[in-house]
Amino acid sequence: MNTRSAVRACIVAMTLAAGMLPLAGCGKSAPTHFYSLNATPQKSEAAPAGPCMSVGVGPVDFPAYLDRAQIVTRSGGNRMHLAEFDQWIETPRENFQRVLTENLAGLVCAKPLVTYPWPTGGHPDRQVVIQVARFDGVLGQDAVLRASWSILDADGNNLAWRSNEYRETAATPDYDSLAAAQSKLVEQFAKDVAASLLGK
Repeated sequence: MNTRSAVRACIVAMTLAAGMLPLAGCGKSAPTHFYSLNATPQKSEAAPAGPCMSVGVGPVDFPAYLDRAQIVTRSGGNRMHLAEFDQWIETPRENFQRVLTENLAGLVCAKPLVTYPWPTGGHPDRQVVIQVARFDGVLGQDAVLRASWSILDADGNNLAWRSNEYRETAATPDYDSLAAAQSKLVEQFAKDVAASLLGK
């Protein structure tokens, strides 16, 4: 093999070796885990309290810092953490609205029970407008929900306005426990919303 051929062969070998390095690193990336809030089935066999009425849930307003797939946690002071490999399976706002509606279905007699935006031409007897100010937590510590809500009648008149903060301690310092604690927060919130709908 002459000198020119030897140099060419060396360059080809180095190029191939360099191309293999990124491929070797690809197999080491951590898998992404996906989570969802869950509704809590009612333990009682009794029918939901109060008269039947049509109820609409929404709009639900979420803060901008939660408008992302990554689960957001706090790590002390003003520091926030985005979990790159632990994410919500759907947008937090849509997940929250869906699970809240499922919980309400077991607490009030609502026929129908719909989420915003509702079908054209129809408007529920009662509308729940929600503003979430905080919905996060610290791994292994408290998950926190801070929210305000209004109950409107079919004409848009404000029948009630409430605001509250809810806390639930996560069982273990992992994202699965955090999601479970946040699900319990939505359950607590649903009970207060149901009470408002019933005029309590």
